[in-house]
Amino acid sequence: MFDPAEFEAGTRGHVLAICEGGRSRTREHFADRFGNADTSIYSLHGRHIQDVVLGLRVKSSLSDPMTVLLTVAQNRFLLNALRGEGFLNMRLTDDEAAEVVGIDPVRHVFEDCIASRPCVMGRDDHGDFQCATHSTLFLPAMVRGSALWKRVREGLALFGVAERDLSAVTAFRLDMVQRPRFTTRLHPATPTSPATYGFLLGDAANAIHFWPGRGLNSGLGSAISLARSLNGAWTGRPFRDADFIRHEAAMSMLQYRHKSRAWNAMITTDEDGVSCAIKDKIAQSIEAGTGRGDQERSADTDAFMERLRGIRDRLAPRVPGMPDDAALLAHLRTIRSDTLRTLLDSGAWDTLIVGGEEVDIDIFYRETPSATPDPARTAAAS
Repeated sequence: MFDPAEFEAGTRGHVLAICEGGRSRTREHFADRFGNADTSIYSLHGRHIQDVVLGLRVKSSLSDPMTVLLTVAQNRFLLNALRGEGFLNMRLTDDEAAEVVGIDPVRHVFEDCIASRPCVMGRDDHGDFQCATHSTLFLPAMVRGSALWKRVREGLALFGVAERDLSAVTAFRLDMVQRPRFTTRLHPATPTSPATYGFLLGDAANAIHFWPGRGLNSGLGSAISLARSLNGAWTGRPFRDADFIRHEAAMSMLQYRHKSRAWNAMITTDEDGVSCAIKDKIAQSIEAGTGRGDQERSADTDAFMERLRGIRDRLAPRVPGMPDDAALLAHLRTIRSDTLRTLLDSGAWDTLIVGGEEVDIDIFYRETPSATPDPARTAAAS
């Protein structure tokens, strides 16, 4: 493991690539070089927006086209799976996130390993979800009256997952910050050593909300950009600031494109143009959705079916095998009325606003074509 203190005291090289994740200790050690991150850009009404997501390792009995359609139609659950196997991610309200704790069955104390590390709790021989590292148990699954666990079960039902096919639970916190720079000179040159340049790559540079994806794309893009800059600038002599102009520009583009996309997966805007966090919209729906009658359920079903049809028509040319209306209606009848209302209120994925042009790293590294003599000028000069 990299030790910044040893690096300060030992022999330093030309380059230090900092890429040990979103909570990089190395980046924080060099915070005075990279500058302080800004949370205000990803805040609403002065509050930095953070999502807590419960990750459930599952096996779904539904077809992939069905799970794609159900995922795109709402913002409460996201199933990342292939042929049914993968993780069902559940966006939590603040009250639900407070329930995400483990309990030590020996010492009878609460532990936050699942909420802070995070740890993965796998199902043990007794059917409990246990952390292999800390031997803690996932408390909500053990409490009969847990509101969170009841809603987890509803999510499993939505995606056709039998409770026995839920094999592990984890949780993670997602937020974003705006980084002022990604490239900096960590140490100046000395008579005996070159200048050392530091580079933030991957999540250490641009940790993004995973809901719309692109985290891997962003990480690979940052590594490719740095490799091309180093390859193009290296002449056997020490590097200088000007060698990394293109890389810094590429990193700023990656930050703008992927974080703007991710921000739109965290917030929603009403018809009056007022924005709020999607998790808050879900919380409001839960509070207002209890005790819904048959008439309200019928209206909610009609509205959700209309949304599903629109998404199905749009995706059908790219995703063959989409379910018909009869299959969708039969499936929705298995969902509780309050859950259906929450799915409706959470809104569909806004695929239009997160789509569009992608970052093209190549534009910074295309070779300039060599000048070709103009035949007319050559003839005139002779």
